Amino acid sequence: MIRPLNFRHVETIYAVLLTGSVTGGAARLHVTQPAVSNVLKEAEERLGFPLFERHAGRLVPTKKAELIFAEIERSFTGLDTVNTFCAHLARQDRRRIVVGSTPAFATAVLPAAIKAYRQEVGDVHFSVVSSGSGHVQALVASQKVDIGFAVAEPAIPGVSSKLLVSERMICLLPVGHPLAQKSVITAEDLREEPMVTLSRAEHVDDIVEAAFAEVGGPPPVVAECPAALTALAMVEAGIGFTILDPISAYLYRHGTIVRRPFEPEATLNIEAYWAPCRQETFGQAEFLALVENSVRQIMSEMAR
Repeated sequence: MIRPLNFRHVETIYAVLLTGSVTGGAARLHVTQPAVSNVLKEAEERLGFPLFERHAGRLVPTKKAELIFAEIERSFTGLDTVNTFCAHLARQDRRRIVVGSTPAFATAVLPAAIKAYRQEVGDVHFSVVSSGSGHVQALVASQKVDIGFAVAEPAIPGVSSKLLVSERMICLLPVGHPLAQKSVITAEDLREEPMVTLSRAEHVDDIVEAAFAEVGGPPPVVAECPAALTALAMVEAGIGFTILDPISAYLYRHGTIVRRPFEPEATLNIEAYWAPCRQETFGQAEFLALVENSVRQIMSEMAR
């Protein structure tokens, strides 16, 4: 029978998973290595399954441990948010808005919207939590953020959403790439070209794979990245091409990467998420309108 873990177990598991070793976990927690090992052993006994395996002298987390890590990270995100808020309260008393967003959307869209909101409303403190699309909606559902922005995901009960933009994905190439001479890049053009992809956690990869289905599948993948920003950096370095949405590509709009329309058409939807049951502490509608305006300006600029 599984016995519940206490906070000491959770904290220790998180520290070891985060650092990749018992030594690192002990240093993070400021305790001895034997203490960490003992807590891990006790946690595994309570759970009834192993959390780590040893391969070539390395401590490797099991699949179940990785799932536990994701759940702990959600909880610790909330704790970090509380601590940050308390630090701000110690300095001054002002309104605070917590926004969850994918890294690319947060970098491309939110600065203009937040600037405009502060100009209209006054001194407001924003806290931006960057995470993957699935996690963003989970943060909204658990009310750890006031509003979220991410790639469209299956709905979670208790979360409302609004489609912000349906983007036709484009091909991003290194400067000087032979295909940059073409006005439109097709899946057939790219069959043998090295490709940089996003991790499957964002589901963007599934959309891209479907676009290449008619030509026998996607080109050879040379790098898989956790976020659009990393994929764009790989393209800029000349490692390969990628297929991304215009909002993400906007971050590299100053000539360091070539962008071209891509066929067949592949569409990515980006949505805003919020929990209707959450007591509104800021002008949600006003902020959402400013975000939509920022999206429109970016899409207009990218269309030119």
